[in-house]
Amino acid sequence: MIQLAIEPPHCFQWNPQPPQWLLKGVMTGQRTALMREFPFVIGRALDCQLVLPDSKELRNTTSRRHCRITEDAGRYFIADGSVDSIPESGLKKPSISGTLRNGQPVKEPEELFPGDAISLGPWGFKVEEARNFCVDIDEALQLAQAGKRSTMKPKDFKTVAGYKQLHELLQELNKFENIEECLTRALAFAAEKIPAAEVSAILLDRRGEAPAARLAWRRNQGRIFDFKFSSKLLEKLSVEEPFFLAPRLADPSSSQNLQNITSALLTPLSGGGSRLGVLYMDNRGAQTAFTDDDLYLASVLSGIISLQLGAERQIFLGRMEDNLRQYFSSNVARKLAAQARAGKPPQLEVAEKTAAILFVDIQGFTQFCHAHKPRGVSELLTPYFKLMAECIHRHGGYVDKFLGDAVMGVFPQAEPGRAAGDAGAPALQAVRAARDMIRAWRACSNSGWGRAMPLRIGIDAGRVVIGNIGFPGRLEYTAIGDAVNIASRLQKLALPDSIALSDSGRGLVEKEFRCEKIGAKGLKGVGEIEVWLVTG
Repeated sequence: MIQLAIEPPHCFQWNPQPPQWLLKGVMTGQRTALMREFPFVIGRALDCQLVLPDSKELRNTTSRRHCRITEDAGRYFIADGSVDSIPESGLKKPSISGTLRNGQPVKEPEELFPGDAISLGPWGFKVEEARNFCVDIDEALQLAQAGKRSTMKPKDFKTVAGYKQLHELLQELNKFENIEECLTRALAFAAEKIPAAEVSAILLDRRGEAPAARLAWRRNQGRIFDFKFSSKLLEKLSVEEPFFLAPRLADPSSSQNLQNITSALLTPLSGGGSRLGVLYMDNRGAQTAFTDDDLYLASVLSGIISLQLGAERQIFLGRMEDNLRQYFSSNVARKLAAQARAGKPPQLEVAEKTAAILFVDIQGFTQFCHAHKPRGVSELLTPYFKLMAECIHRHGGYVDKFLGDAVMGVFPQAEPGRAAGDAGAPALQAVRAARDMIRAWRACSNSGWGRAMPLRIGIDAGRVVIGNIGFPGRLEYTAIGDAVNIASRLQKLALPDSIALSDSGRGLVEKEFRCEKIGAKGLKGVGEIEVWLVTG
């Protein structure tokens, strides 16, 4: 196994999603980048395994996919250019400035060896043999059960000790672009400032699941990918306050010597009124042991890490709620986000509710498709779907699905305990949304395609079943029931730029809208019903 090394001030930063290395100009302590996946592509493209910095100047010296490293039966080879061939020639696309191995251009794939130098554009790397080390902390957790703990005394004046060292760290954290960089720098800081902290890790609690290592670090090695520990041993420790173990038990057993652990330090991570996990550190065979000052510094460091984890969680939940609002009503999105914040898996259980169902489509859409290329159809549908969704959301509904050019909107009855009034009447909400749809789309289609593209809208209201429908491999949050079927068929009966209602639907909206009867119509699967059009 090999890895790439680079000299300061540049460094490598690990990005877990997608799994890749980023070359950075700010030192966070990661001098080497372990190659875990082949082909290992190096370039400016965001899908490379090592992503190089991108700028107008650098584009003249480094390519999007500059070079690649492959593995074959434990041997490693470097080649210039992209992985995929150019369709026209069947050849690999060469890099803009070439790839050098030990100062010589790479023209054909060449075998790599530890000690080789690789140059591409302004960047230079050394090839090193990587030690495939595994860190297992179960021995330390077992020692913690029997070892003598030294804990913090809240009123001790020593709580001030080491705080000045944090100013430098806080200044650095403000420069980083993401929380992953901040957490990495925090563990690198622990390795620099706490002599006994050879291995450190952020171990996170997970509701309903075993704790997991979010990030692990080893001094002079960088990020640890193979980090092991027993979640049961960690849970038995009940880390409620910072503590460290007295150095090595007087008579350690041979099993306790396996990892050569002499001392360990653990501090709780917490935020939002709950425990987040544990900041763990240990010392492996060194003469230096943890001290009271180290404990105080580690305690403050765990506070900084807790803040970072809390901010990450809030950012995630905020983005999740914003994304949910694109698909569900504000009430549903708020409910799902609240469940996630409480640590519960989001649930959209199947339930029977009163709701209005709206179907809308574009009259003449089939003919439009015949007369236009796929790109033209897409240019029609994109603004159309956007406008329809905006009108539905504006009036308290949500988009259930898109079916070709048809859009299905659902307007559920207000939840118990929430003031309803006219705004809470699903049928009224649906008709208001439908009126907005016609006005907004008429202005858009008249100016965009040279001719009118009228809408046809059908609405019905009644009891429906709403929730996750399907099977575990394919669930869809949707509404089913007679009102859905009737609204779909009424939409096909509607006149251009009109809203068709059933007789029961007309009774729900006539206090606000004038309706005109167009007579009895036979609906497939439903029978004959009176159909009304909204006229004002």
